[in-house]
Amino acid sequence: MSTRIPPEVWDRIFEIATHVPYILIPEIFDKSTLIGDEYNDIYLPALEDAFATKRNLVLVCKQWWHLATRYLYRALLIDDRHLPTLLSIWSTLQSYANGNGAVPGAKPLGWWTERLDVAFCGTAAGEARLADVIMCLPNLAIVHLDFGIRLIDHASISRSIANALRQAASSLRVFDWSTWSSDPAIPLIVREFLAELPRLCILRCDNMPWMDGVIPPNILSSVTTFSVQKMLITEGDIPVESRPGDRRVSLREVIISAGQNGLESWTVFMRLYGTFLTSVHLKMYDGYWDVLFHPLAMIKQSCPNIRRLTLSLIDFSYLTRDTLSLPPIEYLGVNMLEMFHDKMESESLFSALAILKDTLPTLRVVQLTYPDNVDRLLTVYQEVAIEALETDLAECPFRIEDHNGNLLLERLKAVEEPFCYIKYLFQSADAFD
Repeated sequence: MSTRIPPEVWDRIFEIATHVPYILIPEIFDKSTLIGDEYNDIYLPALEDAFATKRNLVLVCKQWWHLATRYLYRALLIDDRHLPTLLSIWSTLQSYANGNGAVPGAKPLGWWTERLDVAFCGTAAGEARLADVIMCLPNLAIVHLDFGIRLIDHASISRSIANALRQAASSLRVFDWSTWSSDPAIPLIVREFLAELPRLCILRCDNMPWMDGVIPPNILSSVTTFSVQKMLITEGDIPVESRPGDRRVSLREVIISAGQNGLESWTVFMRLYGTFLTSVHLKMYDGYWDVLFHPLAMIKQSCPNIRRLTLSLIDFSYLTRDTLSLPPIEYLGVNMLEMFHDKMESESLFSALAILKDTLPTLRVVQLTYPDNVDRLLTVYQEVAIEALETDLAECPFRIEDHNGNLLLERLKAVEEPFCYIKYLFQSADAFD
């Protein structure tokens, strides 16, 4: 006797089978501080892997096609490797929008798309086709656009894409425009588009859209996380009447890309908005420990309400007693932008945590935010990590977690036990010989 599984059960199975953590609303807000290159490096490969599962599901049978297609189109990823599929995607979306292939009364495929990631340096014709695709996606909540370096004659393309996105303006919550352009018209296009996004929460731009440093009231009232790669503003650019004052400000988190250049602009920015911030992510791309001291001092001085701080560094050796004069934070995220190269780098990390144990009583959580750093500790520097956690950090008042919030020591010991048994077997075999 066969048993038919109800469609609702299949729907739940497909949802679990295709789920990728932290890529959709509301989970993405938990990783807001990583929005940008780090987020893309961690989560976009997992999203791409999930596409293979989704494609297999919809090819099983006609019933599964109708049940699982919404998951196939929930997130779309278009890059240089998938450009031939751009025309196919547009053709399919158009066909379903016209009622061809769909179950009568069913919503068109584009209605289900919540996320769009685009990363390619395509032709004008390809980007025009992309605008056509976007027009079929009325419920986009997350958009990540990276067209590489734009030439000065590409303003018309950028404008066509911005115009296409306007039909999803009311649903857009996360917008990442990671495109550099020498065209002076591009910032104006971006500013005009941003003015029409009433529910935007996370905003990332390559360049500061507002050259005077003054964020418009509609952005301040909705955006909670702001990230910008390059900023060039001066104190003299900002009229007194344009400062936030008593206006409603939702901004609580900024992601700073700092080094030997640009800190002056960030200092001005922090004078304007630092009092509103509770979270700062500082990315340091210059390889000098003393460069870290100045932005940390700026944050400590400008952000009296800060509770969360994330540091992305080239080397953990820059975390010294001199640089670790931190504000009274409760959460500290740390990661190294490159893979550990030697034992000394992992030792520097745990030495820094030992300093914080004695100097920062407000700290409750330290998290290694980059999976590659955690994997390196679990596989190569496991003994160093366990020894540090069980000796210098044994009475630590704060949790030390991996990127998923698990206790690091528990992860290390879970990996250690099988290796200890294998090592015991080899030692026993040697003794027997």
